[in-house]
Amino acid sequence: MGSTRNLAALLAFGVLALAGCSDDAPPADQEGGLAAGNGTCLAVAQIDHTEIMNDSAIIFFMKDGKTYTNAMPMPCPSLTMENGFTYLNDVPQVCSNSQTIRVARSGNFCELGQFTPFQVSKTPEAPPAK
Repeated sequence: MGSTRNLAALLAFGVLALAGCSDDAPPADQEGGLAAGNGTCLAVAQIDHTEIMNDSAIIFFMKDGKTYTNAMPMPCPSLTMENGFTYLNDVPQVCSNSQTIRVARSGNFCELGQFTPFQVSKTPEAPPAK
């Protein structure tokens, strides 16, 4: 009986995981491009690194110097504390409002929100010492 429940749970998880894998959405022409219905998409291969601002926002730094912030629709518990995440699927691009991430050690699943261009504020350099 227990193995039947485990099998059913595994199959249900597999169906949900595959539901996010669809070729119906048109691809973005480039990193930071627009995809119909999904908002902005970022090419995963062009993401240089990310910075977790808090449990509701992540900054994506692109290899070409552009930056995007992602405002999650709901706070992602322990994202800041764990300081790391992975993408749920092995996908070529990450699109606004359609991607799930998994927090590093806690394993929490969280939905990404809208990507918007972000200007990184540069701290002024200290004047040279006399």
